[in-house]
Amino acid sequence: MRKSTIKNDILRALASGELVSGGLIASKLGVSRTAVWKEINSLRAEGYFISGLGGGYMLTPNNTRLCGEQLRFTTGENVVFFDKTVSTNEEIKLIAESGEEFTVAVAREQTGGKGRMGRKFESPVGGLYFSVLLKPRFSAETCLKITTAAAVAMARAIEKVCGKSAEIKWVNDIYIKQKKVCGILTEGVFDAENGHIKYAVLGVGVNVATPKGGFPEEIRETAGALFNTSTPPALIYCALFGEFMKFFKEYYTDIAAMPHLEEYRRRSMLAGRTVTYKRDGKSRTATVCGIGDNAELLVKEKGKTTTLKSGEVSIEKYE
Repeated sequence: MRKSTIKNDILRALASGELVSGGLIASKLGVSRTAVWKEINSLRAEGYFISGLGGGYMLTPNNTRLCGEQLRFTTGENVVFFDKTVSTNEEIKLIAESGEEFTVAVAREQTGGKGRMGRKFESPVGGLYFSVLLKPRFSAETCLKITTAAAVAMARAIEKVCGKSAEIKWVNDIYIKQKKVCGILTEGVFDAENGHIKYAVLGVGVNVATPKGGFPEEIRETAGALFNTSTPPALIYCALFGEFMKFFKEYYTDIAAMPHLEEYRRRSMLAGRTVTYKRDGKSRTATVCGIGDNAELLVKEKGKTTTLKSGEVSIEKYE
């Protein structure tokens, strides 16, 4: 049995957060108690907080290193976990054809995270990065509503777990106190023969904790985190992920009816603000006057209302 497998099995045994006998772990894994002790020490060296009491072991409540076993145990979701990967969206694409809907790739760190418009999405240790495999049985037009449903689900999850008021910047960004804490990207893969959607990948990146050394220079003024001091316990990451999945699934089952629309409107941070956007290659300035029935952005420019179905806007100024 490879050491990496033993480590995963030990973490699985400890995922409940309860004290587990070292002898019981050894018996289940078919190894000696000494082998278990060695692997426990190796896990501690990797950053896991594991206490040893009376011959037993426990993953402590203040453990800050997230692992897949704890995520699966606390949320019940079908999680494929990575300490580090290029992109969770790309990991999901590799299993999409045969994978079950709602399979989720989760990573502690991404080296090639991707945002909208092909931009790089910074994904250092301290964040929560995951991608959900979806197999929509509805139209491509309805699929456009996935991103807005996910935005509301994450805003609600943040408030429930962290107690912080979260706003949505059209279309897909979550802000707290005028700082971006979450980005969302949905990618659809189509069948070339019939034009139907084969599957969609919903990618979510949350700045849970400020990364060591701070955010990169280019995003330092705009990026924020849910926790600006030390990294919170892994159970916070588990709760945030679990609440998001619960809320998102509620919306997804009836997404064509947009049950999340009123909440999306209520959380809009752009209402009444002056924004800039591009149309026909030209930069324009307008005032946001609302969110349409299909989550379009309604803006007024020189007395005329324009509907933006896609694209990006930037806030001209904060009042």
